[in-house]
Amino acid sequence: MSSLTPKELNQLSEDTGLSKLSIQDWHKRFTHDCPSGSLSKERYVNLYRAYYPRARNSDGYAQMFFTTFDDDRDQALNFREFLRIVAITQGTDEKAKLEIAFKAYNRNHLENNLSRKHFRSVITTILDLVETPDDQEEEDGTNNEEKREKIIEWTLRCLGFDDKNEISRKEFVRRCKDDANLYEFLSFHCVPKPNCPDGDLRGKDKYKISIKTGTEGKKLIGNKSGTNANVFLIIHGETANSESIQLQNSHTHKDPFEHGHTDIFTQFLPSLGEIKGATLWHTGDKNQGWYVDNLLITNETLNQTTYFPIQRWLDSDEYDKMTKVELVPDQPPGYAQ
Repeated sequence: MSSLTPKELNQLSEDTGLSKLSIQDWHKRFTHDCPSGSLSKERYVNLYRAYYPRARNSDGYAQMFFTTFDDDRDQALNFREFLRIVAITQGTDEKAKLEIAFKAYNRNHLENNLSRKHFRSVITTILDLVETPDDQEEEDGTNNEEKREKIIEWTLRCLGFDDKNEISRKEFVRRCKDDANLYEFLSFHCVPKPNCPDGDLRGKDKYKISIKTGTEGKKLIGNKSGTNANVFLIIHGETANSESIQLQNSHTHKDPFEHGHTDIFTQFLPSLGEIKGATLWHTGDKNQGWYVDNLLITNETLNQTTYFPIQRWLDSDEYDKMTKVELVPDQPPGYAQ
């Protein structure tokens, strides 16, 4: 797979709104992970299975959105088609996210109205993705099927299907934008790029890494707590340690590690066993001090979460001038004396 020409780079940047540097970075990884130049439907579906390992059934949702992005209908996503997924999921354009969802839910007939009958089956497909087979009965005694029916009726009511049999794209977008809970439920549930060559997830567990940057100011000059430095993590498990992981491409913010933000990253790693510790550091200079509130690491394959309260600066200029800390679960590391 050849490198992008300047003309292709300009066109992709114009089409997606992504920077040329970001596009080149994604192209490099896409080329590495997909040497054939495309991501097959089978691999795309398998990625959903891996990202949602406890879902009732992720296949229907994955196939629905694969068809939406596969513009040339060749049963594979080329780089341009894949980059559309990146642009929509990493962007902040709520309308774009909702319009692509409407297109998928309406079987790609963007200009046709979405029928109540068809949309009921769509909601079931979404619930199969976000629910797990072992979801517990509600405290009021409501069983899983009753709970699902309540969610279906709530969704239909919020979209105005209580007094009509179909809804237009324009009304779908408007109603979702006006209701935060509805938007969260119906906007595109993305699958970020895996960190595995050729998407080979065999023998690997899915780890969700969540880091919260605090809201402290520096003692001397009052700078905010965020950093633009490169951030790295090693996870220490009972049976193995991870390699050094650079935390980039946050699922929650385009610019990670900013003041008060919580950034979430996904990694597929060989099973590490029970997590016993972690090493966290950044490579910034004196102007890149970072106040870290906490770190959560969840093995989503096993449904196990480990919490690290950090509550300290990683700053080469102030405090103990350390930018690297060793972490133990449930124990703030404090400052070196």
